[in-house]
Formats: sequence, structure tokens, C-alpha cells
Amino acid sequence: MKIEMGESLMLSWLRHVKTCQSVQLNWKPSTASWELHNEEIIEKIMYESSKFYQDKYDLNIYKNNKSHTQLLQQGEIDVLGLKIKNAYVENIYAIDIAFHEAGLNYGNTKETIERVLKKMTRTAMILHGYFNMKLGNIIFASPKINKVVFEPLLKCVSELKEIFMSLNLDFKFVVYANDEFQEKIFNPVISLSKSIADTSELFLRSIQLYNMFSNQSITSNRTAHSEASQINTVPVTGEDKIGTFVRNQLRTIIQSGSLPIHVIKKLCDKEYCKSTFDLNYSLLKKVNEEVPINEQRLVNGYYRYWSEIFTYNDEKYFVCNDWYERNRTHFIRWLENIEIEKNLYGSRG
Repeated sequence: MKIEMGESLMLSWLRHVKTCQSVQLNWKPSTASWELHNEEIIEKIMYESSKFYQDKYDLNIYKNNKSHTQLLQQGEIDVLGLKIKNAYVENIYAIDIAFHEAGLNYGNTKETIERVLKKMTRTAMILHGYFNMKLGNIIFASPKINKVVFEPLLKCVSELKEIFMSLNLDFKFVVYANDEFQEKIFNPVISLSKSIADTSELFLRSIQLYNMFSNQSITSNRTAHSEASQINTVPVTGEDKIGTFVRNQLRTIIQSGSLPIHVIKKLCDKEYCKSTFDLNYSLLKKVNEEVPINEQRLVNGYYRYWSEIFTYNDEKYFVCNDWYERNRTHFIRWLENIEIEKNLYGSRG
């Protein structure tokens, strides 16, 4: 059986990060022999979701699938995990993962969104139909989704939960991509590579193999043709991407406790951040403990703040993720001015 590296990564994530005792790759229901529960509700899910996205966004998420039985027969879950406690299934995770090096692409933007919505909706239908589950975690993961797809996709996925809640189903629909994919999935698994010694986990084994030689210089005999072909490539500048650069700098400053309190207040002000960084949102946003975390990251239906929470002076803050290269010089200039201000007036004034 062919195993994709992305699926192997998610297997390790479910086993060691989400602590699932049972994990299976490429899971399919036996539609011919298993009892299908809640068939009327499943039909309704298909009808309601199809109508909602067709009417609101002109999306045809089921294409040529005319019946729920046909849709379920085509279903396959890349990675399925069960977390068991006290002899009961405490949590179930159903994951589809796609790794497209140039960014998630199932055709054009519309076709890509339709495909992901179909996958996630069908997965929830499978869990409700064959496990008789009313709740669970439906995850679509991709290390790179370009902004033109990512933002409308997030909005559409956030509306899936509302459709299911209207049918008294409490499934969570989550997309892990880009920075969140790295923070929530990739980095935690990488950190385990030195402590896990299971030869069946191909992703972890590949990392362990890489680490064996990572400190050695690797030489390569290049042909004249390959050397010549590099002339037209874009030179590597060594700079971090602007989002990574901003977050790393802020993390260092905030952890040091050296940022003046009045500056923190300014960074929560949208107008100040527009004039200082050319940002469309406040750089910092104070966390409200009474509101769900993910809702606070949204602005007009789009995630404009990273999931990582920074704590300063016993207050918690989100950091804006909407950075572009045009903002780099503004941010660097601000860093320089802050350093001057700290030297003149001290840190917590």
C-alpha cells in the first residue's frame, strides 16, 4: 500500500500529539455490509449544504453525485484516529491532507473550495452514518494554501458548523494551513523525532535520517548545464518572510518584558497601526476570556490574527497576521524607534 508522506505526518500527529490509541491510514467504510444510521439526517445534510453554498456562493460542491449513497461509497478518510478513555471513544479525528508544493490546487479557486467542502462534509456524514457520532473533529490540512484560496475557503468552512448545528450535530471543522500547519502540526511532530523509535512512522524516520547528516556539509557535483540553469533563478536574500520576521521580533521583545506599556496600548489602536505600519488592523488585539478564541481572530469572516497568544504584564494578546513586504521597512523603523525610546525612558513607562 502506498503511503503519502503527509499522511504519515498526520498519523504521527494523532498518535503522539493528540494521543489517539488507534490510528488508521486510508480508512474506508464497508458500505455494502455495514448498517447506515441516521439516513434521513444524512440526506438532509447533503440537501442543506448543497443548497446553502449554491445559493450564497454559486458553488456546486457535490457535482455529479445525485444521492447520499453514491457520495458515501466514494468516501475515504486519509487518517482516522480514535482517542479512548474509560472504555469509551472520547474523541474522533478524521483528517484529509493535501500537499501541493505550489499551493493547494484542485483546479481554479472555485473548484478547489468545492472539493475541500465536499471532502469535509462527506467525512462528517460518514462519522454520523457509520459511527453514529454526533460530534467529532473534521480536519483538512495542507502546508501551503495561497491567500486567494485560503481566505474564502476559511469563510465557507466556518459556515459548515452552522449548517450542522441546525441539525443538532456538533462537529468541529478545522483547516490547518500555512503558519498554523507549521505551528500546530509540523513543529510538534518534529520535536518528537528524537524520542520516538517506531520504524512504521515513515515521516519521523525520514526526519531522523536527515538529522544524522544535517550538521555535515553536503557537496554536489553539478554539470555545466545545471550551473548555467541557475543564472535565471531569483537569488536568496537570507531574510525571513515578513510574517515570520514580525512574529519572531515581537516574541523576543515581549518575552523580555522591555516594551513600554504605553506602546502596547498604541499597538492595540487601529489608526496608530495604519499610520505607523500601513496595517489595515491593530497589530495587537487583547484576548477576551468570555469569547471563543477562534471567533476573536476573525475580522469580517477572515482570520486576521495568528492563533499564538502573547502574554505581557498579565494581559493576553493576539498578533495581526496580515503582513506584506511593503510593511517591512515600516516595522524595522518602528523597532529602531522603540530601542531609542527604551534607552531614553526605560522599559515600562
